[in-house]
Amino acid sequence: MIEYIIDEDYESVRVDRFLRKHLKNINLSEIYKMLRKGKIKVNNKKISQDYRLVLGDIIFIFLPETFKEKNEEKFIEISQVRKEKLKQMIVFENDNLFVINKSLGDVVHKGSGHSISLLEEFRSYYSNNNINFVNRIDKLTSGLVIGAKNIKTAREIAKEIQAGNIVKKYYILVNGKIEKDNFILENYLKKDEERVIVSDIEKEGYKKSITYFKKIKEYDKYTLLEAELKTGRTHQLRAQLNHLGNNIVGDTKYGKNEKEDIMYLFSYYLKIDLYNLEIKLEIPDLFKLNFHKNSSLLAKFLNR
Repeated sequence: MIEYIIDEDYESVRVDRFLRKHLKNINLSEIYKMLRKGKIKVNNKKISQDYRLVLGDIIFIFLPETFKEKNEEKFIEISQVRKEKLKQMIVFENDNLFVINKSLGDVVHKGSGHSISLLEEFRSYYSNNNINFVNRIDKLTSGLVIGAKNIKTAREIAKEIQAGNIVKKYYILVNGKIEKDNFILENYLKKDEERVIVSDIEKEGYKKSITYFKKIKEYDKYTLLEAELKTGRTHQLRAQLNHLGNNIVGDTKYGKNEKEDIMYLFSYYLKIDLYNLEIKLEIPDLFKLNFHKNSSLLAKFLNR
């Protein structure tokens, strides 16, 4: 049996679309047959092919013998050097969960040209195929990501996220000046094939999104913000700030003429009351405008 825990990235995705991505050796007609016969269940219940996944859902897949070997998850091989880097990422762990400070450039889940991700690497590191990341941040973003060591913990954390009981805060560098010291962005988001669309009014298919912002420091052409997510939508911060007119520096998807090799978005704070856990990372030098030597932003500041 294979189990998947649904994180924020697959929320509202049709189950058949999810299965096509994760069961590449099984054709779609066979997947539909497995759904009809109850060989694929969500939360131990039969579901239809058009069921839309909810954060924290657990998908149970009972594979036919003919497909077991092809789809069986095996541990990938990782070098001793890479194991040491993975170890250094871990900022907290106990028997049930761990939290990492994800490095810039690493991907949490495979896809979009990446055949190996942190998920496969940490499953190998812990020799545990039940490892799941319950939240995720983008490749060009760094900071805190929550990992569960078993399905029960993954489900608990997902429920806490869904209920708004987990506090997540970010440091963000945006283009332009922002006048208010404290402000709230409350609007509605809808994910399409390429990016997230923002609406100021409620519409069918759009989800309400709320973020609290605090201005930390203002520069000549940039503003450093702290953001606290009250909801956890895909690309919430990126889409909301772009809609405001202050896109994140280095965000090539939502920003205009951005050419940075890093997005200035850092997940620095996490609080989970259920586990009496609070983690706060120091603001990176990068966000203090001590830019690395290869950054085009450095030239901008030296020549302003």
